[in-house]
Amino acid sequence: MIPLWAEAAGYAAAVMSITSASSHVTRFARVRSAQGVATGTWLLMSLSTVAWFAYGIGIRSPQQIVANGSWMFVIIPLTWLMLRNRSRSAAVSGIVVIGATLVFFIALGYVWPAIPGWIGAPASLLMTVPQIRYSLRHGRGPGVSLVAWVTISISAFLWFVYGVGAGEVPVFVNSFMQTILSSTVVVVLLARPTSLEPTGDADLVSGRISDMEVTLAPDRI
Repeated sequence: MIPLWAEAAGYAAAVMSITSASSHVTRFARVRSAQGVATGTWLLMSLSTVAWFAYGIGIRSPQQIVANGSWMFVIIPLTWLMLRNRSRSAAVSGIVVIGATLVFFIALGYVWPAIPGWIGAPASLLMTVPQIRYSLRHGRGPGVSLVAWVTISISAFLWFVYGVGAGEVPVFVNSFMQTILSSTVVVVLLARPTSLEPTGDADLVSGRISDMEVTLAPDRI
């Protein structure tokens, strides 16, 4: 049985996750752009969200289901914004891929619930790395919410507390590292408070920028 304090930490973490997700969605709605969001962060965030959502369903954890379910409302508009300037069909295809991946992970979770968690753990950790690198080089773009990253850090710490109390190894291992890495993102965003360049990864993905060298070419997304 999960201790009461761990249950409370889990629900508090879910609230922080919802707050973070809401902050992202609000920012996207206000600026109508994902400029400043690193391409790698978008891809890994999407993988992390569907994997942890499936993990929550697999272990029947209401905290995990609510928290990661709220992030589905982040990655869907984020995917649309990252791909919409490439073509409408690309944006729709991206959302379809997210839905298909979610179904696959849910099915996988029914076979062994820990599998989605172990897949989501490295994805949620690594998603901070492209954002740290991008923000150091280009500053904080208008599509990036500082409030969202602060609440991600708080949520990660609370998930760590929950994972320890619940004995869920994928949760507390992942959340411990994520607390450190997401806090690093916050520090970088504070150090680079404004965008240093007028373009962001969303423009690179869309193909609108043609005179810059990028590691990931737009026609290979």
